[in-house]
Amino acid sequence: MQYYFISVLFLFFTSNYAHAYIDPGSGSAIISLIIGSMVLIGVFLKTFWYKLKSLFGFKSKNKDL
Repeated sequence: MQYYFISVLFLFFTSNYAHAYIDPGSGSAIISLIIGSMVLIGVFLKTFWYKLKSLFGFKSKNKDL
Protein backbone atom coordinates (compact mmCIF):
# COMPACT_ATOMS: atom_id res chain seq x y z
CA MET A 1 0.00 0.00 0.00
CA GLN A 2 2.86 2.36 0.79
CA TYR A 3 4.45 1.76 -2.61
CA TYR A 4 1.14 2.54 -4.32
CA PHE A 5 0.82 5.83 -2.42
CA ILE A 6 4.41 6.84 -3.22
CA SER A 7 3.98 5.98 -6.89
CA VAL A 8 0.76 8.02 -7.14
CA LEU A 9 2.47 11.00 -5.49
CA PHE A 10 5.43 10.64 -7.83
CA LEU A 11 3.20 10.57 -10.91
CA PHE A 12 1.14 13.49 -9.61
CA PHE A 13 4.09 15.79 -8.94
CA THR A 14 6.13 14.89 -12.03
CA SER A 15 3.38 15.10 -14.64
CA ASN A 16 3.44 17.65 -17.45
CA TYR A 17 0.70 20.12 -18.25
CA ALA A 18 -2.71 18.53 -18.62
CA HIS A 19 -4.33 21.19 -20.84
CA ALA A 20 -7.62 20.32 -19.17
CA TYR A 21 -10.85 22.27 -19.26
CA ILE A 22 -13.09 22.82 -16.26
CA ASP A 23 -16.62 23.71 -17.31
CA PRO A 24 -18.73 26.16 -15.28
CA GLY A 25 -20.73 23.35 -13.67
CA SER A 26 -17.60 21.71 -12.31
CA GLY A 27 -16.19 25.05 -11.21
CA SER A 28 -19.32 25.95 -9.25
CA ALA A 29 -19.39 22.47 -7.69
CA ILE A 30 -15.79 22.92 -6.54
CA ILE A 31 -16.55 26.37 -5.12
CA SER A 32 -19.65 24.98 -3.34
CA LEU A 33 -17.53 22.20 -1.89
CA ILE A 34 -14.95 24.67 -0.59
CA ILE A 35 -17.57 26.98 0.95
CA GLY A 36 -19.49 24.05 2.45
CA SER A 37 -16.37 22.58 4.01
CA MET A 38 -15.46 25.95 5.56
CA VAL A 39 -18.98 26.24 7.03
CA LEU A 40 -18.75 22.67 8.31
CA ILE A 41 -15.44 23.38 10.04
CA GLY A 42 -16.85 26.59 11.54
CA VAL A 43 -19.95 24.89 12.95
CA PHE A 44 -17.88 22.01 14.29
CA LEU A 45 -15.47 24.37 16.05
CA LYS A 46 -18.32 26.45 17.49
CA THR A 47 -20.04 23.34 18.86
CA PHE A 48 -16.78 22.00 20.23
CA TRP A 49 -15.99 25.38 21.84
CA TYR A 50 -19.36 25.56 23.65
CA LYS A 51 -19.06 21.97 24.86
CA LEU A 52 -15.56 22.69 26.12
CA LYS A 53 -16.75 25.83 27.91
CA SER A 54 -19.62 23.97 29.57
CA LEU A 55 -17.23 21.22 30.64
CA PHE A 56 -15.11 23.71 32.57
CA GLY A 57 -18.16 25.56 33.96
CA PHE A 58 -17.94 28.88 32.14
CA LYS A 59 -21.31 30.60 31.85
CA SER A 60 -22.49 33.29 29.46
CA LYS A 61 -22.47 36.83 30.94
CA ASN A 62 -25.54 37.78 28.91
CA LYS A 63 -28.67 36.58 30.77
CA ASP A 64 -30.93 36.93 27.71
CA LEU A 65 -29.26 34.07 25.86
